[in-house]
Amino acid sequence: MTNRKTINFVTKTFLIFACSSLLAVCQSISTRNYPEKTNQRDYTLDVAGKSYRVTLFPRTYSAIAGPAFSLVVVSPMLLRDEILYNSGKSSLIPWFNARGVSVWLVRIPAQHNLEKFGREILPQITAAIRKNSADEDWVMAGVSLGGQAIAHYLADAPKNATVSGMLVKAAFFLGTGFDYNYPNSFSRKLAATGPELCAKNFCNNHLPGLSADFIAERNALFDATGKPIWRDVMDGALLRDKGVRLFFLTGKIDNVAPSESVYPFYTKVLGDERRVSPDCRFMQPGRMNRHGRDFDHTLMVASDELAEEVLPEILRWINL
Repeated sequence: MTNRKTINFVTKTFLIFACSSLLAVCQSISTRNYPEKTNQRDYTLDVAGKSYRVTLFPRTYSAIAGPAFSLVVVSPMLLRDEILYNSGKSSLIPWFNARGVSVWLVRIPAQHNLEKFGREILPQITAAIRKNSADEDWVMAGVSLGGQAIAHYLADAPKNATVSGMLVKAAFFLGTGFDYNYPNSFSRKLAATGPELCAKNFCNNHLPGLSADFIAERNALFDATGKPIWRDVMDGALLRDKGVRLFFLTGKIDNVAPSESVYPFYTKVLGDERRVSPDCRFMQPGRMNRHGRDFDHTLMVASDELAEEVLPEILRWINL
């Protein structure tokens, strides 16, 4: 932990939880945004010679008996981090906060290879987080392209749990593609875009209705040599029998992570697509599954529909 912080990380975290607990009896469930940073604490970690930002969003204790886990989520990459906590009344992070879940947002720097981050950097970050938290059970959330980093981390889940002491019991992925090895895929379209990511209706087609303020710059998604930070085919990240329950969700009309980019990876985890297991689940939010509308990528990441129809189902699954 860097010396730039004047207050010890352990002490500061303890005070957050201690002070918050005093409000347990009077808090009501709320999914407000955090534009004033009233419920977030920023920290800087030095790992492998570079600095990485981690933001803690403490639980709000809106219920005395909330879920018994904390959540780790990494940057969506295709979208800016703010979309997770300041994109509307139903942003993902405050939604979980309001239900008694502390959320740790690990911010991935622009142009950072997701495989390297997930396998080499994230284990060291989770070790630091675990040392400064009293929670025993952990869940990870992969959102959009950033979910690939979570998958790479979970490929070494048993080793990472031993090293960091963070026992990840479950993980869910919202709109994360794992296999783009097919013609006209989103990955290939993204690689072919010009300097302006949203030129030529790219964003209208893939991120409909989303404010440009929440969309990352194109150069953030490619390294200094022009190589994409993501993997087109994640054949090296094997998540089968890692001791982590997995839930893959892809919107019915999601053009960023369509079922073609998710289902093949899911079946590899399952081992046999004819199997049915509560510990490995696949779902397409849409009318076919009795949701109010078909979900595109925007709805999968930040929307009232996500908060009302999908996140509650994920929470029930986590607590099975």
